[in-house]
Order: sequence, then structure tokens, then C-alpha cells
Amino acid sequence: MKKHLVLLAKLGVMTGLLAVLYRNVDFAAFRAALAGLKWGWLPLIYGLFFLNTTLSAWKWKMLLRADGVRVPLGSLLSSYLIGTFFNLFLPSSIGGDSYRVVDASRHGGAAKSFASVFADRLTGFLALAIWGLLFSALGWSRLPDKRILFLPVLVFGLMAGLVFALVQRTWLVAVWRFLRLDRLHKLDAFLHRFLDSLAGYHADRALLARVFGISLFFQMMAIAIIFCISQALAWTVPFIYFCIFVPLITLGEALPISIFGIGVRDSLYVFFFAQGGASREQALALALVYVLITIVYSLVGGLLFLLRRPAASVRA
Repeated sequence: MKKHLVLLAKLGVMTGLLAVLYRNVDFAAFRAALAGLKWGWLPLIYGLFFLNTTLSAWKWKMLLRADGVRVPLGSLLSSYLIGTFFNLFLPSSIGGDSYRVVDASRHGGAAKSFASVFADRLTGFLALAIWGLLFSALGWSRLPDKRILFLPVLVFGLMAGLVFALVQRTWLVAVWRFLRLDRLHKLDAFLHRFLDSLAGYHADRALLARVFGISLFFQMMAIAIIFCISQALAWTVPFIYFCIFVPLITLGEALPISIFGIGVRDSLYVFFFAQGGASREQALALALVYVLITIVYSLVGGLLFLLRRPAASVRA
């Protein structure tokens, strides 16, 4: 019952945000913004999507291998694509990570699997915060509202604090024991195996450099994807605005308050790209085209899931 209420609440947030956003839209201008879509950009956009998925699977493979878990890159790539498919139905834009955790746990245990996916996402969020902070500082003079810079500063501070707490682990374990969660022996053992995996990543400086380098490149490609979609819609907004806004939008849409970030993402597109001179109708058109392109790409993961189900059931 509780899960149903949470789902209804998220559907309510999504519907409410979309209703507010589209209430005062000039639909003639909105249709005009969509009508100018240049389809020739789509092969490049989908190519960048697949490149980023491959990079993500490669980074995930590095983390698992560092923890003594060896999984073929093709298997992880397939799992990543299936997780992307599940993102369409689960809260926020990272809900499909739960599938990745379960899938990888067949090879090396739940704690190691969870640690690898967690580290994958954490380094991605850190890269987002760094790009957001860097480009906000570089584009300071272009920002009509200078307070935007405080957003990446806040996010980076929170991410850095989380990393410090996980690496030090003393404070985290102290809180864990204060809450008496250590009495739940299986959960306590899981926590310590998880922290041991993170400690192993932290001790391997070469691994951290490679993983973080991939994360930075991945996030820059994500910015490039949104910029390419804007070019397909004949936008004239300078690239620097995408470098500033896309990291902040991506962090915002990861909040688990709607399904696939719909409504949240649209609101952030309208809010931020207005700073770059885009109209409400243009921003909503960009958000809609991004979602439609992502849905089509994610259907590949749905097909892979259907093909993998018999093998998974036999293995179980």
C-alpha cells in the first residue's frame, strides 16, 4: 500500500509540474519549435548515446575487476542498456541502477555489485558538479542571475562531504552503531563489505584516475548530446550555456520525485535556458524531443531484457 501511495505521489508531482508548465504555452509557437526538427542530426545523437553507454559499461567493468569480479564488457553493456530501459518506469533518471545491482550480483555478490554501481554513480555526480562549477565560473559574466553559481557549489560540497564520510568510514560506522543497526547482522555485514569495496577503490589511485577521467568525458558527451538536439531544433543558444545548465539539470532530474524525471526536467529546462535566451516553448520542445529520443534508445534495452529472461531464469 505504501509503495502505491509513493508512486501516486510521484505521478501527482509529474502531472502537476507538466500542467503548470503547459498552462500558458503558446501551442502555435510550440508546434513551430518542433516542426523545425532536422532529422539528419539523429544518427550523431544516437551514436553519442551508444558511446556514452559503452564508456559507462567500461568504467563499471574497471570497478568490478578492482574488486575481484570479472564480467565480460558485452554483458555489462547489455545490463546497462536494460537498466536504461527500466529508467523509463522507475523514479528519477537512475532507477534502472537497481537492475544493474541485481544483475551484477550474480557474478560477485550483492555488496560488491552495489559498491560498483554506487561508485559509478558517485563519480558521475562528482564530475557533473565539477563541470557545473567550472563552467558557471567561466560563464559568470553571461549569467543574468549570478546566484546560479551557488547551485554547483552546494552540490559539490555535498558530494565531497559524502565521499569524505565514506572514505573515513569511522563517523558512518559510529552513526550506524548509534542507531543500533549493527544488531541486524546480515545488514551490518553487507555494510562492511560495501565499505571495504569502496576502500579498495580509494586505495587504487590509478583506478580512481581512470574512472574519474571517464566520468568527466562521459558528462561532457552528455552536454554535447543536449547541444546536438538543440541544433536539430535550430537553436542559436551558445554552447557555454549548455555547459553551465545541463550538469545542474541532470543533477535535478536524478531526484526521485517523478517518473523518469518527467516534469522536473521540463521545469529545469524552462528555468535555466530562459537565462540563455530560449523561450518557454523552445525549452519544452527540447525537453520533449530529448525524452522521445531517449525512449527510442531505451527500447533496445527492453528487447535485450526479453532475450535475456530465459537465460536468467535457468541460471536461477
